[in-house]
Amino acid sequence: MKSVYVAFQFDTEDFVTPETDDVLLELTDILDRFGVKGSFCIVAEKVRALKRRGRIDVLESLKGHDIAYQSNLHSVHPVISEYLKDKGWKEGVEEVKKRESSGLELLKKVFGMNPSAFIQPGGSWAPETPYALKEMGVPVYVDGIFQDSPIWFCGSLCFRAAMGFPEDSSFADLNMLKSRFDEIYNSKINGGLITIVMHPCKFVTEKFWDAVNFSHGKNPPTEKLVPAPLRDKEKIKESLQVFQTFLSFILEHPNVKVVTFREVARLFRDPEERKLTLDQIFTLAEEASNKNDWQIIDGTSISPAEILRLFVDVIADYLQRGLESKSMPIRFTLGPASKPSETRILENINLSDILEITRSAKKFMDTYGRVPSTITRDKMKLGPGALLEATAKTILYYSEHGSLPERIRVHGLPDIPAVAQRWGLIKRINNQWRWVIFPAGFESKHIEELTLLQSWTMRPAVLVDN
Repeated sequence: MKSVYVAFQFDTEDFVTPETDDVLLELTDILDRFGVKGSFCIVAEKVRALKRRGRIDVLESLKGHDIAYQSNLHSVHPVISEYLKDKGWKEGVEEVKKRESSGLELLKKVFGMNPSAFIQPGGSWAPETPYALKEMGVPVYVDGIFQDSPIWFCGSLCFRAAMGFPEDSSFADLNMLKSRFDEIYNSKINGGLITIVMHPCKFVTEKFWDAVNFSHGKNPPTEKLVPAPLRDKEKIKESLQVFQTFLSFILEHPNVKVVTFREVARLFRDPEERKLTLDQIFTLAEEASNKNDWQIIDGTSISPAEILRLFVDVIADYLQRGLESKSMPIRFTLGPASKPSETRILENINLSDILEITRSAKKFMDTYGRVPSTITRDKMKLGPGALLEATAKTILYYSEHGSLPERIRVHGLPDIPAVAQRWGLIKRINNQWRWVIFPAGFESKHIEELTLLQSWTMRPAVLVDN
């Protein structure tokens, strides 16, 4: 069995209830005694509250661990999904940067390190956030619509916890927790990541601080915020002992290595440059000619957007000029920024149209770094799915005949990659809106649409073999 990497995620967010400060000292003490580090995912307003309360001891204890960022204000309205509800892609990215920069800079200043990851607050999902935070120097996105195995989305390494530790656990719960961990551990026969999430504040409080103050769209002023009701001290002590026993149990597993989110980014890092040979590109074209999906070619992961850009580059820069390159770089490319127009194509597209369509697509992607929503040529309108099919079939013909085709037959692949249906992305997005902090009936069809469009950027993250 290969190494199983275990990350402990501590969502550190209650800036209202002072009694939640001391538990951070107890948790860091437990981790320190076992010689492991946790990833403390800190809301910037929690740092401001600790400073106001003079809790330098808590801030110093956290410096011995990994620091991640869980937004500036977490549940204070408007939350991320609310302020991005109707924004376009570019406008939304800039809005995230504007609203999150002060909190990010505060964490850098206080802890002396760039946060390792951004943790989504509650159900506040929007696809602009992972891309914006990656551009701000935070390469990992945790929670949201993702699964427990890391995946690339919008250039960010994304995943969510495989299990949670119930902060109100008693010793009666311990066997259930052990069984659940073993079930996940035994499923990682080829190695992988297990992230375990918990909320330090909930060791101490009966309810979440934000549910008490900000549920269903409520937004009281700072002076009217109410601390969360507290648990009995003996129960708090027992829950911390259960966590300590559970941690000891996990460390007894022979192949477990405890890591932080900072180390996860290194374990799943891409090579400095991803390249494919022409023969590999021919294999890729065969797969992509009838399927809009991510691919793994000889261990190299490549998204649908990157496949399309690679094909366009190959046709425009090499095959059209009768040249053959030994290898071609894979270039990160975003998905479309708006919904494609209805595709209108002639079933048979001649070579001159293929080349003109390819040139137009290349110019657009080189200029904007994203897949075009629609490419128009005379009476034809090709959405990104049809464009992927046309370029794949052109390269596939070249691989079989050594020349470009006089014409190709295109039926039109779906404009949304297959992963959207395979993962049930629409359901995953809509589940986000169940967060108690949102006003009743909150939803965003616009965020849903942009997420589906950016599924063009999704591809598996490959574990680097240490």
